[in-house]
Amino acid sequence: MNNEILMIKSIFLFFSFWGITVLLLWFRPRIEIFWKLVATVIFAFYIWFFFNELKTGFITFKAGWYIAFVDFFKEILILIFAGLFLIWPISLIVIFYKANDMGAERVLKFLCILTLSLWILFILYFFFSEGIIRFFYDSLKQMIPYAG
Repeated sequence: MNNEILMIKSIFLFFSFWGITVLLLWFRPRIEIFWKLVATVIFAFYIWFFFNELKTGFITFKAGWYIAFVDFFKEILILIFAGLFLIWPISLIVIFYKANDMGAERVLKFLCILTLSLWILFILYFFFSEGIIRFFYDSLKQMIPYAG
């Protein structure tokens, strides 16, 4: 499968993060072992399904870890921004049916602040993209030891 179809170039870091969270799940008390196993099997299935992309991503990560991390954080912001198209309607339904008024208001406040923050980030990036790219890919890279 082609990485451009997935919209993810740094798939190795996404899977690494997912793997750490699955490991943390196993240390979480009061969750049935059955659900921990199901979550682990789902993770294992994705590893099997995207194994070639993971292998390629690992090689890319080894070649330039700094660029991989910068791309990873940039992709997280893009995926969250795009995911808001799905998150907003679902959250509004949950807010409508939520019995706890304080909880519903907290969810709404969080979504509003998250969305407005992402809008600000993307507007800043749109107007200052050349300087931001130069800073992260050149200037900051020179300040970090062994960044390549």
